[in-house]
Amino acid sequence: MNVLVRFCAIISMLFSMHSMALSEISPYQGVVPAQGATETQLSEQALKQVLIKVSGNVNINKLDDSKLLAKHLDDLLAQFGYQELNKKRFYYALFDKRKINSALIAMQQPIWGDTRPKPLIWLVDENKRLTSEDMIKSQQDEALVSGLQQTQLERGIDTQFPLIDLDDALAVSASDISGRFYQTVADASLRYDAEYFVVANLNKENNQQWQLSWELVQHLTKNNNNQVVIKQTNSGDKAAVMQAMLNQIADYYAQRFAILENKGQKSTQVLSINNIHSLAHLMRLNALLEELNAVDTFEIVNISEQQVQISVTLKGGLSSLKNALNAHSQLESNGSTVSPFHYNWQP
Repeated sequence: MNVLVRFCAIISMLFSMHSMALSEISPYQGVVPAQGATETQLSEQALKQVLIKVSGNVNINKLDDSKLLAKHLDDLLAQFGYQELNKKRFYYALFDKRKINSALIAMQQPIWGDTRPKPLIWLVDENKRLTSEDMIKSQQDEALVSGLQQTQLERGIDTQFPLIDLDDALAVSASDISGRFYQTVADASLRYDAEYFVVANLNKENNQQWQLSWELVQHLTKNNNNQVVIKQTNSGDKAAVMQAMLNQIADYYAQRFAILENKGQKSTQVLSINNIHSLAHLMRLNALLEELNAVDTFEIVNISEQQVQISVTLKGGLSSLKNALNAHSQLESNGSTVSPFHYNWQP
């Protein structure tokens, strides 16, 4: 990369990153502490982070093919720059999405796209209080927040905490979280549009040791049921137990939503979507399908008064497509026994 291109890339990155929040950081963007390393070393660290975020495989950088990619940094790098985040200086590197995906396919590694649900975390702290979004944003507990933020950067998932305003106070209490009253918590989580929520208790064992008991729960709107998908207890310092929780959630999401592309003949599936009443609905449906990592190509095969049928060519298997579709609140399965790919559009 010549000097002029580097200068333009830095200027562009500084402007685009000036007010960037963690939730706006792309999986194809590495964000690493800028201290004590050369620019080339920082780019290599950022690339390693991106490979983990995009593949979902925490061991990917141990592969020989991953190590070879570091020799082609200039070809992979699209933009880079520096910014202060929470009073610390970070190096940002945005890599070319198409080239990263092509490299992962060649390495026979899965690709985890944008289907990354944001878990809503109902956390009862050591003082038996519910942790609010404001407490996280104002960093009232620096160790807790640093553990969360570091893992968010490393794994490419974001989190949210409840507001704990009057509505939340009337709907749920710390004892509801500790008692694992899932339906009460699910009802309180509706306002946040969260398909997954966490119920967790943080307790202090001694000056350095903490215990985090937590469960990741998926709320199934179709039958108003709650399914515990992870149940775990982590021990260590406060930052470490938060990191362990988010890493395990990221591993679960990657297993569920990452696609290992089929190199042979790709299969197809017809989707039936009800309640498509306008061109605007159809355009939003089109945009949704274009973003799905599980979908290779698609075309409309039939349009009736209120239903659209779409033939989808898959990158992976049917389960990957179903998981990706079910993760979008605008598509609600209508419970058809004839086809599991029959949905109602929710404007």
